[in-house]
Amino acid sequence: MSAIHVSHVSFSYSSAARIVDDASFSLGPGWTGLVGANGSGKTTLLDLLAGTHPPDRGAVSFVPQRAAPVLCQQRVDDRTSEIDSLGSSWGGDAVRLRARLRLDPAHLDRWSTLSPGERKRWQIAAALSRSPDVLLLDEPSNHLDSEARSLLIDVLSDFDGAGIIVSHDRQILHSLTTRTLRIHRGTVKLWNGSYETAKDGWEAQSNLVAMERDRLKLERKKTARRLADQRRVAQEKDAKRVRELRTADLRDLDTRGAVATGRHASGQRAGAREREVTRSHLESVSEQLDATTIERNHGGAIGIAGSVAPKAYVLRHDGPVTIPDGTELFSADVAVRRGDRVRIAGPNGAGKTTLLNALLRSAVIPAERMLVLHQETTRDESVAWLKAVRALPSDDRGRVLSLVSLLGSDPAAILASDLPSPGEARKLALALGMGTASWLMVLDEPTNHLDLPSIERLESALLSYPGAIVLITHDEHLAAAVTTATWTIDPETGLTQASG
Repeated sequence: MSAIHVSHVSFSYSSAARIVDDASFSLGPGWTGLVGANGSGKTTLLDLLAGTHPPDRGAVSFVPQRAAPVLCQQRVDDRTSEIDSLGSSWGGDAVRLRARLRLDPAHLDRWSTLSPGERKRWQIAAALSRSPDVLLLDEPSNHLDSEARSLLIDVLSDFDGAGIIVSHDRQILHSLTTRTLRIHRGTVKLWNGSYETAKDGWEAQSNLVAMERDRLKLERKKTARRLADQRRVAQEKDAKRVRELRTADLRDLDTRGAVATGRHASGQRAGAREREVTRSHLESVSEQLDATTIERNHGGAIGIAGSVAPKAYVLRHDGPVTIPDGTELFSADVAVRRGDRVRIAGPNGAGKTTLLNALLRSAVIPAERMLVLHQETTRDESVAWLKAVRALPSDDRGRVLSLVSLLGSDPAAILASDLPSPGEARKLALALGMGTASWLMVLDEPTNHLDLPSIERLESALLSYPGAIVLITHDEHLAAAVTTATWTIDPETGLTQASG
């Protein structure tokens, strides 16, 4: 039986706050979802489990002890030796795995022209072909169309080892996972159930914390008022005693005598003890209140700077659509008008991105009036966007970072990093583009790597955008919400256009 054991693991990249802080959990066979905001440390935790990074403290172990975890990373750039081995093998397991994921070995010769979705299927198939006891998948459904996603769920359902999936895909999490690890501000906590069930759990816990904090705030206010009242009463008694002594006749023994003085002193001592109890309770309540923190979440409504183009058309293409080696995929006579909202749809590898690139090459508006977000973010692009934000004048940088915060990430944490996570990098790119007065947004799988709240905020922003939109997405909900026309590419029949 396969298992993952993590004991008091901590890790940080620098002297800054720990990415993972004293994490302990044990996972048996089956799939566990790993969720958290972009940049929270999900990929770092997978790297710690895979041995890519040694922990600063604590230990990671596996059952069986010989188990070597296989990590399937987010990026799909590299054609690895494991992929080549799977493609060249004619053993029964390899053939069955390729068939189940619809993989053709002949396509490996044109790896550079394969869609990211096709590469992702090869990447995951190669990981499964090694029959791992422990399998770690980082965003396995990125780039996959609905058919490929169903194929992936079917194959992963048969995995009998211990697996962890980092995903923002609710269908994947609901279909496969029975446990959920949530990483939040360095803390890793295991919850029973898939994402929706676990989310209900931590939101209920957060609500209880908020209620307890409200109760403590009210208790502190009442206790502070009671202590102030007790101090005022003591001061008034002292003042009254002084007045009595000042006005009493020297022969007034009832007022000046030892009995009266002792009675006053005894009352004040009792009052002092009562005030000490109240003060001690106030300190206790204040300490509890300080220890009861409310999560400060980034995020909010986003407004995109944009306007309608003065020209009737913003993109046009009439002619063949070809891949870099000159092979023609299909012919298209298409145009995007200044108010259009177009979705380009079709299976992985049909040529959606190729058509998009052909449209961009024939754009009839200036490049600075277009916000273009490509499907996959390279490390170099991530670093370049980070440098671009750092180099902005303070006012412009503040506006961009405000948009990053509205998208749900901590701007200070991103600026302090050497390399943003893929999700953080996409937020930087979106924020940089959203701050310019564009006439057109061209988005190729914009939800890749984004966490769920960020996707919802992006959808809201696109709904209010006044310019034209061209969108490639496998997120059916997003497409239905923000587009009004669909261009569908079929590998057999070519491109068709439809409204609605």
